[in-house]
Amino acid sequence: MNASEPSSSSPSESGGPSQPKGSSVAEASHEARERLEHHYREIEQSYGDARARIEDLNERAVGFIRENPGLCIVGAVATGFIIGRLASRRWLV
Repeated sequence: MNASEPSSSSPSESGGPSQPKGSSVAEASHEARERLEHHYREIEQSYGDARARIEDLNERAVGFIRENPGLCIVGAVATGFIIGRLASRRWLV
């Protein structure tokens, strides 16, 4: 064997010690990808559930406002008055 000829018994080519290391990295990568996909599906489902609840809450609020417009206007004015009073006291003291 010449010094310029590559050795055919290198660990990476013969399936030596580096083979299990590479496969364990591949397995870990695959497991990590599966975990990420699982968490992504959970987050996607949670997002969908939250979106549905918010849409339902919005529909109920709009329905209430349409049925009771006067009450909502009085409530908005009262809330604005209270917030104004609290803000004026806080900044003047």
